[in-house]
Amino acid sequence: MTTMSDLGTIGGFDPDDLAPRHDVPSGGRSGFLVVEGRQVHYLEWGHANQPPVLCLHGGGQTAYMFEELGSALGRDHHVLAPDLPGHGDSDPMPSFDMTRQALALAVEPLCEAFGFDRSVIIGASLGGITAITLAAARPDLVGGIVLIDIGTRLEDEGVRKIVEFLRAHESFASLAEAATEIARYLPHRQQVRPESLTRNLRQRPDGRWVWKHSLGRRWRAYQAAATTTATDPDPSDWRTMMAGMEQEAAALACPVLVLRGAFSDVLSDEGAVEVASLIPDARLETVHNAGHLAAGDNPGSTINLVSRFLADIQW
Repeated sequence: MTTMSDLGTIGGFDPDDLAPRHDVPSGGRSGFLVVEGRQVHYLEWGHANQPPVLCLHGGGQTAYMFEELGSALGRDHHVLAPDLPGHGDSDPMPSFDMTRQALALAVEPLCEAFGFDRSVIIGASLGGITAITLAAARPDLVGGIVLIDIGTRLEDEGVRKIVEFLRAHESFASLAEAATEIARYLPHRQQVRPESLTRNLRQRPDGRWVWKHSLGRRWRAYQAAATTTATDPDPSDWRTMMAGMEQEAAALACPVLVLRGAFSDVLSDEGAVEVASLIPDARLETVHNAGHLAAGDNPGSTINLVSRFLADIQW
């Protein structure tokens, strides 16, 4: 990412004369729009006359998880990757509704705003859940789906690790401290650069850094209230989130690619085979040297598999 000191040498400008930098993705664009009263941040690659591809990130992530994939696909496709409600720099839904149905409803007007009458949806984890939900409600909008490490049955231990990490840290004293904790959580990843974490963290007025998502705060609030008066279902329970999704997956009328990270602890081999067998027109592939965050763990393999799928379905 270009820094202010780098820009100070461009064309002889003094850094004080330059506008604040926005984090523009490689080969693409970054922007904002207002959809039904909510601010939505998005990344975009390619152009409007190319086949549309909609990328939906996972819970606790942001659209930047698709930077490598979007840059590669943008040569032949119009790729849109929004920050989901309550994530990144997008506003939450009213009443902080994070059900899969609410997330799918939030995607519909976004598709309309960008002229995505029918698109292939690439959904990672929570984004994949949203893709299936949207396809069930509005099959006319969906020409195909890529599910990245998500099925209709998940592994409790893997989900528990994600939930514990996202709600463990109320805030961080510095980006370096956050990088250390992320490295512990993802020991197989390359070194985490603290300066890149402004994509996932924002600084409070008191100087501390908090996640750009509301999941951890919601889960901590539920945990604190659970011993007293809480009667609502646990918002971190994947079974509550995915109730009824098996029937929706079995009724999908579009081609689907199921991608599983080879050492994922969230989607097992059996779970991947199960969902691929459930969907009428599905194929199953493995992203090698990757876990649950497959698109970031092995972007090269993910790009190759997704590109081949798009070619196969002539998209």
